[in-house]
Amino acid sequence: MMATMHSRMVPGGAARAALLLVLAIIADIALPDVTLTGFFGLAPLAAAATCGPRTVAGIGSAAVVAAVLSGTWDQRFGSAQHLVACLLVLAVAGFAVGVAVARRRREQELGHVRNVAYVAQHALLPAVPGRLAGVGFATRYLSAAHEALIGGDLYEVVATPQTLRVIIGDVRGKGLPAVRLTAVVLGAFREAAVTWLDLEQVAAACGRAVAREADTEDFVTALLVDMHSDGTLRLLNAGHPSPVLVTPNGGVRRLSMPLSSPPLGIAESYAAGSDRWEPGDRLMMFTDGLIEARDRDGQFFPFDDHVEELARGSLDEALDHLTTQLRAHVGGELKDDLALLAAERLSDRVPRARRAGGGPAAVAPGRDEGDPGADSDGAAGDGREASSSGRDPRSASLPASS
Repeated sequence: MMATMHSRMVPGGAARAALLLVLAIIADIALPDVTLTGFFGLAPLAAAATCGPRTVAGIGSAAVVAAVLSGTWDQRFGSAQHLVACLLVLAVAGFAVGVAVARRRREQELGHVRNVAYVAQHALLPAVPGRLAGVGFATRYLSAAHEALIGGDLYEVVATPQTLRVIIGDVRGKGLPAVRLTAVVLGAFREAAVTWLDLEQVAAACGRAVAREADTEDFVTALLVDMHSDGTLRLLNAGHPSPVLVTPNGGVRRLSMPLSSPPLGIAESYAAGSDRWEPGDRLMMFTDGLIEARDRDGQFFPFDDHVEELARGSLDEALDHLTTQLRAHVGGELKDDLALLAAERLSDRVPRARRAGGGPAAVAPGRDEGDPGADSDGAAGDGREASSSGRDPRSASLPASS
């Protein structure tokens, strides 16, 4: 990416610097009573802002030559004033080359740091497999920060011998503290998902981890889901926007729990509820960056108007369409992070994930757990920021399931 930026910036920057030098020469010739030779040094200085050291040196050399030749048209050649002007242009040109070298070195260092950050962010939230144990998955993470891949939103999928376990959450806050708490929640979930049988115990373990690490005012809203092989869904909503179930014919149902638990890090116990999904049904889970996105007039994104479209095409196509509509609504710039996690039940039978010795394991990205030779490593996703209500009133037009 950095190489592409340099290839685009150097020609334009060099052309502007050369044009500046030409204009300075023309002005010096057109105004014989005013000595403008010293201003020739502005050309290499302008080039130093965007061009490489060699380009800057070339423009600087041209400026020095022009400064020497300027003595022929202003009748000052060889005079002390002409000599001083030439030395000034030479000094400025040398300084500009030094600036270009320092700038290039800093850009290279920044590029290395960005590469390290890119790897670290993907290590924190590796890709969720497209198919795992008879369930299809698709994810999208849209960061409000241009230079960040993740923030305070999170999601993860873990396969155990009994069920597929899913979490999507939103950390209160932004920046590095939110990323740190995201790592805490994901680590606690990955361990608890294969340790505890009950979803309530998994949530309690995550809550204890948040309480240990978070500041007094920090918390994490989360939705935890168990997907059983018989089509049973166990859902635990800890202050998070309720998921939406979309049937193949476009039917929409909001899966609201009778009891919504407090966010992780606030409560010590949590309550889960049950529902069902059939083959072909799609479960849409999201953070509040979706339903709270506003346009320039302050109007919220009309998620209800687009939710039926999630039944069309593949999961990836459905999420691409939704994010396109969202960006069009907000004008392209998001003010908050957004995480989307869509799941589709592909068959009546959900194979169980196992590894040697019968222990629980997740499946490597890109492999269906039921495929022969599937290995048994964890699979993960991305992230977003905090919401304190379990059900958003702007989505109340969707039928709710109790």
